[in-house]
Amino acid sequence: MTVINPIEDEALSTGMATLVEKFKGDPNYANGLKIFAHKQEVFEPIWAAYLNMLENGKLDRELKELVRIKIAQNNDCSAYVEKSSLQRSPMRPEPVPGLDQAKVAEIGSYEISDILDRREKLALKFAEKLGIEPEGLDDEFFDHLRQAFSDPEIVELAHVIAVGIGFERFLAVWEPRVCAI
Repeated sequence: MTVINPIEDEALSTGMATLVEKFKGDPNYANGLKIFAHKQEVFEPIWAAYLNMLENGKLDRELKELVRIKIAQNNDCSAYVEKSSLQRSPMRPEPVPGLDQAKVAEIGSYEISDILDRREKLALKFAEKLGIEPEGLDDEFFDHLRQAFSDPEIVELAHVIAVGIGFERFLAVWEPRVCAI
């Protein structure tokens, strides 16, 4: 695997230093942030927008976290799935409101789950298709999405998925492996 050395702590902006400090208990995660810190002026506003997108919006936080776990599974990122199974996101030390362990356990077989509801299944399928088979996102699929989600919700969900996939794909090639930024 390729190595990009993280920048030194002394070179971190105040905002990046605060962010890295928040994750000092997870050295690989902090390392991933320090890799992104090579372009702090770009990463800081993107990170702030991503956190705002996760914590706010039309969709509930639980659904967004289920989608993030699915993205981690798609990218074989078991460390993140294990953290999430503790009902935590690496981005927030407290449990994600409403994140149910039984639902987390069903993500890998979401299509046949009796626990996940229709919206959750569609959101997970959207994450799977966008990350693995984007050509499968046809009019028929969006017709199904629109039966359960409004257009603003679809756009919000697409943003969460796309940014999550992008971060994961970028960080998947570096050593040590960093999962689910």
